[in-house]
Amino acid sequence: MGLKDIKMRMQAIKKTASITQAMHNIALSKIKKSTELLEHSKDFMKNIHHVVYYANKNLDGKNRLTMHNGGSKKLYILITSDRGLAGSYHNQLFKAFLAEVKDVSKEDYQVFVIGKKGFYFAQKQQLPMVNEEIIYNRDDISTMYFRHYAALIKDVFLKGYVDEVYILHNHYINTATQEVHQEMILPLLFDEKEEKNEPYIYDESPEVVLDKTMNVYVESRIFEAIADAKLSEHASRMIAMKNATDNANDIVSQLEIVYHRERQREITNEIIDVVNGANV
Repeated sequence: MGLKDIKMRMQAIKKTASITQAMHNIALSKIKKSTELLEHSKDFMKNIHHVVYYANKNLDGKNRLTMHNGGSKKLYILITSDRGLAGSYHNQLFKAFLAEVKDVSKEDYQVFVIGKKGFYFAQKQQLPMVNEEIIYNRDDISTMYFRHYAALIKDVFLKGYVDEVYILHNHYINTATQEVHQEMILPLLFDEKEEKNEPYIYDESPEVVLDKTMNVYVESRIFEAIADAKLSEHASRMIAMKNATDNANDIVSQLEIVYHRERQREITNEIIDVVNGANV
């Protein structure tokens, strides 16, 4: 490899390093906002959980939304992102999902996919998808983008088309660690020992309160999972881009050594040629 080729390669890798460094900085800048959004959504979900608990506690009878039904039909909400370049973010999620449904007949479960990467994954694996179009997972998260779907999920559950609804996403632990989290969101089952708040006073009957609040609960639970997954995505991409930048800089450093050695060799050869020419 000549000096010109080495120099061109160094320039190309430096440009790549500048791009990955920019992507690292962008992901880093989004982490703080995503962290605050996740904390707010957790606080909101905590209050919604209490409202639903006391409404359910005062029901005259049982409600399918808050009781075991013994069915086997499952709906999985799989939350992915629209973009790659995030390390093992998607690989670990897809691997965990395939392990979950490995021994389950495709007639006994369906998948509702959020995010372009997950949509194409489900198509490739020929999974029984609910949505026929991509539901994009934007950085500016808002319940308005999936409120309609949340209401549909609640309705199909109440009508008995599915018996359990699970949500799968990458859960943020810290900047360097994200793990796959799975949770059943319907039916909503309560732990009596955990509910210690004072009961609420309702203007409506417990049945009406439960029905209306569960709409908010389902969409808010999806929102919380998306916020958690989005924070995990930014953290995973930040680490991946930092590693890519470091690797690119290491390659440039190695190429600089090769470049200087090659340049020194050419200079030495030129000196030898001059000396030999002078002796002729």
